[in-house]
This record gives sequence, C-alpha cells and structure tokens, in this order.
Amino acid sequence: MTTEEMSFQKSSPESPPPPPTSFSSLPYDLVLNCLARVSRTRYPTLSLVSKGFRSLIASPELEATRFSMGKTEDCIFVCLNLNQNNPNPNLFTLSPIPKQQELLPIPWFPYDQHPKYPTILAIGAEIYIIGGFLKRTRSKRVLILDCLSHQWRRLPKMRLSRASAAADVIDGKIYVIGGTRSKNIENWGEVFDPKTQTWEPILPTTLDLTVQKSVVPGRLVMGGKVYAMDDLFQLRLLNDVFLVEIENVLCQISLAYGYLLWRDPKADGSEWSDVLGLTLEELSPYQPYCVENSGGERRVKVWWESVVNRRQGRRRRRTNEFNTEIWCAEVSFERRGLGELWGFVEWSKNVFTCDGFDPNPFSGLFLQSAIVTH
Repeated sequence: MTTEEMSFQKSSPESPPPPPTSFSSLPYDLVLNCLARVSRTRYPTLSLVSKGFRSLIASPELEATRFSMGKTEDCIFVCLNLNQNNPNPNLFTLSPIPKQQELLPIPWFPYDQHPKYPTILAIGAEIYIIGGFLKRTRSKRVLILDCLSHQWRRLPKMRLSRASAAADVIDGKIYVIGGTRSKNIENWGEVFDPKTQTWEPILPTTLDLTVQKSVVPGRLVMGGKVYAMDDLFQLRLLNDVFLVEIENVLCQISLAYGYLLWRDPKADGSEWSDVLGLTLEELSPYQPYCVENSGGERRVKVWWESVVNRRQGRRRRRTNEFNTEIWCAEVSFERRGLGELWGFVEWSKNVFTCDGFDPNPFSGLFLQSAIVTH
C-alpha cells in the first residue's frame, strides 16, 4: 500500500468507504505476535479459516514467538491400553476447552513395540519414555517424544534394563532409580548427562538426592511421585499419594475409595484428615490415578474408569453389553483456618469411551499420563 493510499481522505456521498484491512495484509511478524497471544485451544478452529492460517499455526516460527513471549501452556498426554492383543498402546492429549474436555488421539511412534510399564517423565515440551517391558523383558531403551512436532528420537541406552523405575531431572541431568531385579547396590540407579551423552551409576548415599529424600520424611520424591523405600533401598510407588503446594505449604494428599485425605508431610505425628467439601464416590477403589498440575498450581487431575451398560434404540434400552468410560475431574484446593483443607470440583467429565470391559479390576485401560509445558 502506497503512502498516498494510506493518507486520510475525507469520504463523500459519491465515494464508497475504503475496504477493511485484511488480517493477511499485516506484516508477518505482527501476525505471529497476535497468534502467539491466542490460547492453543483455539488453534484447531483458526486452522479452518484458510490455508494461510493453517500454515502459520503449524510453523516453528509461531512456537519460537510463543516461547520468547513466555506464552506457555500445560498439556496433558495420556497413554491408554485399548487392545490387550495389540502391543502398542494409544497416545492421547486432553483437550482443555471448557465443557468440551475429551481425549484426542495423536500419531503414534514408529517403533515396533511400545514398552509396558515404562517410566514417563515430562521435561519442557518433551516426554521421555524410560525402560519398561518389551516382550516380558526389561528394557534399556529411552525414547523421546517432541510434543510440538510429534517426532520421536532415541537416547543412548541405559546401563541396566529397568521397568517402573523412579525418574527426575536434577540440575539438568536425568536420574533413574530402581526398576531392576538386581540386589547389587551398585545397580541401584544411574544418571544421564546430556552434555556427554553418557550414563553413570549412582548409589543411595549420593548427595544429589538430598532434596528428594527430605520432602517427605522416610520417602523418596521423584518426578512429583512419592515412593516408599525399604532397608534394601528397593522402591515402591505410592500411586494413591501425591503432593500439592497450597499457599506455599506442601500438602500430602491421599486418594482412597472415593475420598481425599491430607496431612502435612513435615509435621511430626501428623494425622490424616478429610479434605472437606467434596467426595468422589464414583472413583474406582482399585485404580485411581492422580496427576498434579505443573507450575505450582493448587489443582490436580483425578482419573478413574467406570463400566456402564450399553444402551440401544430410541428408548435407550439396556443390553447385555458394556462400555468402559474414562473419567477426569479437576480438583482445586484451599486452606481455611488451622488444620482445614477444602476441595472443589472445577469440572468432571467422561473424556473417553471404548467398547467392552475387562473384569479384572487391575488390568485397566489407563496406563500413564504426563503434563507437558510448551
């Protein structure tokens, strides 16, 4: 547009008003700046506007602009075991659009088999899949999923084969502990240095884990998860216990039979108390899954499975067939007075339904989840 065209011209009854400036006529950097301020939940809709929008939303320049502006969001990835005969579980992301929360499938990885019972660790915009069982044998393999590009790559293999290990990032290094059948204390854990691309052994006496051992007395906290540790330094994941920071105070919360309990993990002799204001009676007593939000938020995602009778016809008659539903609830917390913790269900919804069910209460569809910030 020339200077003459941009100059102000007084309109007259005879001349039509100038056409509005289209979004596509704006400078490229300005368009990226505008889109970077929009929540990712709106990107699927915006990509339908035109090919130009679709190209912009998929461009790495948009992600770089969001990163430079500090416009990060949390995204929850969920791994489901939908077919017992299929060695590869399915990976989904939870749509965060209010009242439209559902699990959306994403492309799966190109390798021949996904491990069972690996350790899932989220670091920035990447998900690390560490160890696990491949054909009933523990694996040394470490895979990485880039959640921006949905591309996979490998890390160098671990020193030992591990499954259901504890893992965390400390000072930029990846620590992996347990998950072996070895009784040798020298095989207790190992650490990966991204600079040297090598794994080195670590012992339970290492000072690197001082903070992880002090968060909850008598426990080891790795990757936001709480582990019990016996006299032989063997780990056991406490999947019904998680930690939430509420008003700068760390609270230990336990989920049992549809009820939430809490205590101060550092208070000597602290007893478990009810989280007031809510109960989640529909929760399965066998397989509750809790995911703490990143960023120090006072919210958690609670997952559970529910088996429902399938209905057919206009009158929705019951049949002898069943569906399995995966439910998710977001619970927020608030401290009131001394010794009181209140919980509030922000939303609760069936986010995924599949045909059939497994009568074994310990063979659930829900395998693992991870919160990715990008």
